[in-house]
Amino acid sequence: MRFGAIITVAMLVFGGGASAHSFNVLLIGENVRASGAYDGFRLATRERDGHAAEESGGHLGGLDSYIYSAAAGEAVPPNMDILVLLDRGDSPEIIVRKQIDSMELRPSIAWAAVIALDFQRRYLEAYGGEAGPEARKGYYAAQLIDRFVRRSADFVDR
Repeated sequence: MRFGAIITVAMLVFGGGASAHSFNVLLIGENVRASGAYDGFRLATRERDGHAAEESGGHLGGLDSYIYSAAAGEAVPPNMDILVLLDRGDSPEIIVRKQIDSMELRPSIAWAAVIALDFQRRYLEAYGGEAGPEARKGYYAAQLIDRFVRRSADFVDR
């Protein structure tokens, strides 16, 4: 698996400021749920910043994240803040649809390897099965978003 993903920042202006307590993520690809990509993504949202009686899909960057999925070619709802394109090769492409400074995050191979070491065990414990390539891709995308949001001044009020 090639490590390194692309985060593209689309400079779209939504009404009001860019601050948020939560954001919506749309995972786009073929069979997002059946392939394990959704479960891999969801696993990463449970690793930090969680709390009791959680109503969101989990937390990324200290914020509630609401996770949705769609097949490639489906219309993208206008309220999606982050798009994760899973069918773009070995690594996901992530598009942030908020008014924020341009930022590209390419984690080091060492960082990606550390994530991968323990991922298989945690996925097996959480879901009772082996994680395939799509599950790893979903998990990796969520990890990148978590790091991106934590570093972005425009995702405030964490």
